[in-house]
Amino acid sequence: MQNFEKEISSNAIRIRWISVQCYEIVLPNGKVIVTDPFYWDMHHFDNLTDLTSSQKMEKKVYAQSGFSVDDFTGADYIILNHIHGDHSNLTGELWNRFYGRVLVPGACAYELAKVYDIPFAAIYPLYPGNTYYFDDFTLKTYPGAHDNRAFREGRFKRPSEMENDFSGSEGFGVPCPNLTGPLGSMYNINFIIQTKNNFKIDFSAGRDYEEHVEHARRECPNLMLRHRIRSYTPEAFADQIEMMGAQLAMPLHHNNARASDEDLNEYFSKVNNILKSRGSAARAFNPEPYKWYTINLSILSDE
Repeated sequence: MQNFEKEISSNAIRIRWISVQCYEIVLPNGKVIVTDPFYWDMHHFDNLTDLTSSQKMEKKVYAQSGFSVDDFTGADYIILNHIHGDHSNLTGELWNRFYGRVLVPGACAYELAKVYDIPFAAIYPLYPGNTYYFDDFTLKTYPGAHDNRAFREGRFKRPSEMENDFSGSEGFGVPCPNLTGPLGSMYNINFIIQTKNNFKIDFSAGRDYEEHVEHARRECPNLMLRHRIRSYTPEAFADQIEMMGAQLAMPLHHNNARASDEDLNEYFSKVNNILKSRGSAARAFNPEPYKWYTINLSILSDE
């Protein structure tokens, strides 16, 4: 007679964080989803001694080492929350390597194709409030809104104050002129990825979190990928995990912590201590860049 199994696991996804809101997600069938494809290599600043204020910010907050577009394992689907350069600058290179489907907010679809020279037929426009049934997963889309830090900090520019139509679109190697700046600020889409085995990943970037919860709460996602806005206290981030009812949470755009030299490992330790004190089983996790993690549902023996 065959012995009892000691343990068993069902693989949900493999996942790794690259930069900003760029995650590489491998589904159980091997197909790969890349969100907000972005990477900015520190070598761009080699031999530059007199940096502009924008370049100083890019170097401190965005520049990284130890990765390149050649290190992606695939990109069968590229999903963009919005098209700012720090969310899209690898889109063209990834498409030219893997020829996947590019899913982007509908109002930005033409501009994205033009900027990165991607055939129009490879672009799949997304609109909030819809459900899209792809061969490898289901995608549900919701309204999103870009972070309004300029307003929170008492500074903003009107269109009439811009030097030209593409002001704010420069940087990160994105071909100019383009309208990724203004279009990225206006058009954002949040979404839930549901795998064939019903593992759900909620992706919510920017502000208006409470509005997103009202749309998505009934979905009960297993994993929440959420924008870690600088002004959020650990209590606020813990509140958002509980509002969504997620079991696990990983951050988006948390590279911004480098602007103030904040220790995110300490931050998320505080988040988890708050969740524990409330009796919640949910946990937040700060991923190491480029490192693969596997999320499983497991049965483990206590003996």
